[in-house]
Amino acid sequence: MIWAAVDPSFGSLVRSEWFSVSWIQANPVRSVGIGLIAILAVGSLLGLLVQFFARSSPTTQHRSLAQLLAVVTLAGFWFALATHVDSIAWQGKRARFALRVEGLERIVAPLREEWPERDGELPAIGPFMAYPFGRPTTLVLLQAPSVAQQSVYVSAIELQDGAIKLQLTGTDGGDWAEWHPPKSRPSSFVGGLSDPHEMETATPIGRGWYLVRYQS
Repeated sequence: MIWAAVDPSFGSLVRSEWFSVSWIQANPVRSVGIGLIAILAVGSLLGLLVQFFARSSPTTQHRSLAQLLAVVTLAGFWFALATHVDSIAWQGKRARFALRVEGLERIVAPLREEWPERDGELPAIGPFMAYPFGRPTTLVLLQAPSVAQQSVYVSAIELQDGAIKLQLTGTDGGDWAEWHPPKSRPSSFVGGLSDPHEMETATPIGRGWYLVRYQS
């Protein structure tokens, strides 16, 4: 559970083809970790089941209710972990980005004051191209600025009804960080390059910021 929450790559792993040859080659350490967790899950359940049925032998006239409860509880725990691992990974990512709001603010603050009207360069984001021409709402960044060193970068920025949306890349990227003015909330939108984005989920991370996932 802790691994799912703190590993930046865990969210993408649960949506990929686990244990394909290419996956194992690309993630040898994680493959061993998942294998050990699976062994622990099966071993703990088998151990409790053996103890339970041993107590249910002909020499014993009653079954241990406590032992049965332990088996059911442990099975429920492993089942819940398996079915909610993506949610655990998402909440872990939310917690990490709540600590990165200051870095996000450094990128967005100049854009709140004045949104570019043409291609250019800004200290916070470097050189960019603005689309569509005339009244741009999308900035395609030519040198992706870093939010968290070696793990999160910004590849594009969208302006939608006053909200400024950062498209994230990197090992802890793949989603969007969005600043919204009061009474504004994340929603589906069509970008400046006519690319549709259907919102899947969003969660606040503080100071008007949201971590948002759109359907891929």
